[in-house]
Amino acid sequence: MIKKTYLWAILTSIMVIVALFFGLRPRNWPILNDVQWLPDKPAIRFHDSGIAYVNDLRTVRLSHQPGPLTIEMAVTPASIHKSGFSPLLVMHDGADRRQLAIWQYDTSLIVMNGDDYDNKQRRPRVVGRDVFSSQRTIYLTITSGGQGTLLYVDGRLADANSNWKLSIPFEGEPLRLVLGHSVYGRYGWMGDIHGLAVSGEAISPESARRRFDRWAADRRFDSLKQDSTWLLFTFDQKNAAQFVDRSGNDNHLKIPQHMVVLQKTILASAWRPIKLNRANVGDIVVNVVGFMPLGIVFYGLLQCFSGPFTRYNQLLAMVFCLLLSLGIELAQAWIPTRHSTLPDLILNTFGAWLGIVGWRLVRKSKICQ
Repeated sequence: MIKKTYLWAILTSIMVIVALFFGLRPRNWPILNDVQWLPDKPAIRFHDSGIAYVNDLRTVRLSHQPGPLTIEMAVTPASIHKSGFSPLLVMHDGADRRQLAIWQYDTSLIVMNGDDYDNKQRRPRVVGRDVFSSQRTIYLTITSGGQGTLLYVDGRLADANSNWKLSIPFEGEPLRLVLGHSVYGRYGWMGDIHGLAVSGEAISPESARRRFDRWAADRRFDSLKQDSTWLLFTFDQKNAAQFVDRSGNDNHLKIPQHMVVLQKTILASAWRPIKLNRANVGDIVVNVVGFMPLGIVFYGLLQCFSGPFTRYNQLLAMVFCLLLSLGIELAQAWIPTRHSTLPDLILNTFGAWLGIVGWRLVRKSKICQ
């Protein structure tokens, strides 16, 4: 009986170690901040695990919304067929529903406020279709004001929404600017950013064209500095682990040594409509099947003991598995590329229950007799 107990204890320890390893291991290892400065261009290059950010845009926060706004940036995508959403630029004050987001989706560029990623809510946006159909450098101008919101690509109008004004989030604290990644340490963008300017004005089509022509002449952002400029990164000057804000507002762009999670989510509970593609089905199967052996070994170990609580061994084994999964999910909130979600906790616990039920049925069958 003692040998049997030791065997179940060893199996339980092994399965716990395996669960912790796969549950707490970043999906891309090691998690170094994969951002490269290209001083000869000048530009910064983002790989899938790269992030640059301003932690608190105090001088950019507006007293009322929406106000006039222009964002200009030159970018070169590294991948023109990257699946899913990849953020080039995000302004985030703690709530996805208020965020300002500029995304690459396949070969298109999407500019929006909020988290209507699949466009099922039909919230306003402007879209530059096929602007990333080649790996060439493009100059983006997003301007918003009395004329609505307009998107220019290389000085030419790509899309417009006259009934919507793009706005910077202003309710939460702090207001962050993130380049090349999301605030959650997921969904990295790959490519080069050659410059960025944010100003508190709306510009005309003629001005958008002139600014592009000036940039195209020398590929520099220096000429964009003016009184209304809130942020200006030319990427031609770097101090330690940050790039200087050339607007004079001291909103310097940080480049941390390791990937960071700026906005931690613990047990995110929103169940979005799940597309039955290979990746999502694979995640569901892994979460369920991965905890089935844990349910079996926990239950088997408890069966080795006697006492008044043996009638509750199945329930206790499920509780142990739930607590282990809960610990993993809580820790994942601090791990880049991982996501702490309530659905994962439920699927893990369901998998443990399936393992226990399956093991009990096998033991009662002729297979174990």
